[in-house]
Amino acid sequence: MPLITILTGPSAAGKNTIGYTYARQFAEKCAVIDGDQVRGMYTQPHIAPWHGDEGLRQHQIGAHHDALLARSFNNLGLEVVILDVLWADLAPMYRAELAGLPLRIVRLLPTLEECLRRHHQRPPSISDDEVKWTYDHTAALTDYDRSLDTTNLSAEQVAQWLSHTASHL
Repeated sequence: MPLITILTGPSAAGKNTIGYTYARQFAEKCAVIDGDQVRGMYTQPHIAPWHGDEGLRQHQIGAHHDALLARSFNNLGLEVVILDVLWADLAPMYRAELAGLPLRIVRLLPTLEECLRRHHQRPPSISDDEVKWTYDHTAALTDYDRSLDTTNLSAEQVAQWLSHTASHL
């Protein structure tokens, strides 16, 4: 059964760039599920994670649907990469919803300064305080299988590392 990898990390940690680089360069058949896009389907009202209980509830709804998609793609023989910021009870929730499937959670954790530098190179989407919120919650995460400081690594280097570590599970 193909592997499901959850890439987590704060905003601007490189989840999207690394996830798509890995899928295109190192996986034979792979689906990438962007948790932001799945949560964005909940549009009225859309509440961000840092806005209290309703933000957490919507993030949980998104994670549930990420897992449904991942299970479906996996059943079709595809490797899956899920891109999501894990916090609160989301890692155990993913593990429960994907029980019985080969799963790894990889935390990408560059420095906060590097996340802010990368964030400022993008079109504005969230504030520096919200980037810091995602950073603090990701740094506090303890339920992951591997963690990697991506401060000084290219997306290709991390994707290659993911490929190498996948073959050693």
